[in-house]
Amino acid sequence: MQEMSVAAVGLDAATSTPVVLLQEVAPRHRMLPVWVGVAAVQFEDVCVTAVRDGVVHAELVIDRGLHVSARVSDAVAVALHVGAPIMATDTVLDEAALEGVRMVEASESAAPGGPADGLPDERTAVAELREFLDHATPDDFS
Repeated sequence: MQEMSVAAVGLDAATSTPVVLLQEVAPRHRMLPVWVGVAAVQFEDVCVTAVRDGVVHAELVIDRGLHVSARVSDAVAVALHVGAPIMATDTVLDEAALEGVRMVEASESAAPGGPADGLPDERTAVAELREFLDHATPDDFS
């Protein structure tokens, strides 16, 4: 096995087909063209299926009922990209969903006496999050 890196992504000039060029990192630096074809499957939906040890799990449901395990973030990205519905089992919702949560519009949070009065403004919150992430360690997320 040889490690590969993505050297380029583009269109094959002769066929106008998308192509990814993978290059061998060492020792010979060979190029491996990979033509990207049109997907032959249809995504039916994404299903958030379980919560185990605090981790949410999902599946991509592909035509003919094929279920493929996926990280929730990847599954949601695919669903948004292809316009597939995102579903969650009642078990997941009963175990992990939050109730009584209301989204606050930015205009509400800026209004004195509004529902978000006393909360930091968006710029402060973003700055604090960036500061935290700059110094975070894996233990901070356990």
